[in-house]
This record gives sequence, C-alpha cells and structure tokens, in this order.
Amino acid sequence: MKFPVPLNATIMTNFNFKLLIAACSVCTVASNVSAQQAKSDSVVFFTRSQVDSAARSTHTPEKPGRLLAASNEKESYLVVVRVKPGDVEAHEQFDDVAIIRSGHGILRSGFVLKGAKQTGKPGAQEWLGGEITDKRDRKVGAGDFIVIPAMLAHQYIPDAGDSLVYFTIKQRHPKK
Repeated sequence: MKFPVPLNATIMTNFNFKLLIAACSVCTVASNVSAQQAKSDSVVFFTRSQVDSAARSTHTPEKPGRLLAASNEKESYLVVVRVKPGDVEAHEQFDDVAIIRSGHGILRSGFVLKGAKQTGKPGAQEWLGGEITDKRDRKVGAGDFIVIPAMLAHQYIPDAGDSLVYFTIKQRHPKK
C-alpha cells in the first residue's frame, strides 16, 4: 500500500527547538483563543516527578505508552518508553508530534507499507504492523523535536541496550 500524501517527517535538534516551541506556542494560543474563549482553567499540567512516575510505571514492550491525558477532542498526550522496536504505524486522522526525552534510536518512515493491518472507518483509519519498504532512517536522541504528518508510516527503534523515552501528542489533522 502506498500512501498518497508526499510529506516528510521533520526532526529538529536542540538548536532550533526553543525557537520552534515559542513560535508554535504563540500560533496555537492565538488560534485557540480566537476560535473560542476558555471556559475554565483547563491547562494540562504534569510535574517532572509525575512524568517520571508514568515513565517508570509498569510498561511492557507490547504496551510501551502511558496516557498522561486526552483533550476534549480525544487527542492523546502520551509518554512512551521503548526498549525494543515499535510496530510500524500510520494514522489517517492524526499527526504525531514527539519530543525525545532520553535515549537514542532510529525513526524509520516511508510511504510504502507492506503487510499492515488496517483498522477503523474511512476518515479515521490506522495501519499497524508490517514493513516500510521505501524506508528512510533518521538518528534521534534526547531533545529532538519530531512532527510526523498523517499518512506517513513510521516506527521507532531504540538503539541496542538503550531505551527510547519520548512524549507524543496526537494532533488531529485538519479535514479537507
């Protein structure tokens, strides 16, 4: 299966990270405030110790993610601990925004996916498993900022003997 959207994953190192976060924060806040006024103090906030506790909580290679919270629109905020390669995945409806917290590994991505299992209904489908046959590998490490657009197949692979800990925010992809 070949995905039709010609997009690439973006990885930023610490050098541009602070500038990008500031710009994204300003754009997001301005967009959200102009769209509707907040009805309450709905800030999603976790202290470092709460995040550390979630990352240390019982996880298995089969269930490496811990849900920290979800928005009213069902967008998830996760902390993930990978000790072995994750399954290949692609999402029709969500962009993945990730920040590597610790560890090193590879982000594999591509548009041609072989042997994946398709789930969901049109408009909200996902593909899991299989193999990316037109793969592009990128080294990732602590502090890297990654945006994986909807419909781009991807897989995180920690370095041997290392764990890869990262935050992922599932951002609903705008419908066209």
